[in-house]
Amino acid sequence: MSRKPSLLATAIKTAEQPAPAPAASDTPAEPKRRARSPQPAGSYVAPSRANKTAKTHYLPPAYWETLEELSFRTRDPQGKRIPQERLVAEAMNLLFAKYNFPVVREGGE
Repeated sequence: MSRKPSLLATAIKTAEQPAPAPAASDTPAEPKRRARSPQPAGSYVAPSRANKTAKTHYLPPAYWETLEELSFRTRDPQGKRIPQERLVAEAMNLLFAKYNFPVVREGGE
């Protein structure tokens, strides 16, 4: 029975192969810029996450536990749980106000 080729070895071989030289032309080529798309084509983005970005912050577990507890226990006027994202946005606005920066107003809130 023969062994299957290693995927790692195949990837290394492919990466080590030199790229083909661009075709020579009389006019200097403009550098090609890739258009930054917010997400790859065909990927789904939930409407609640459209036009938003994610950031990671490393904090002691007590911060995250307290945020989870606060989100679990607080309710909006309709009786629904307030999501952590909304609580963090509110906290950020309080921080901005404290340091005399303009607060961010999101539609409908």
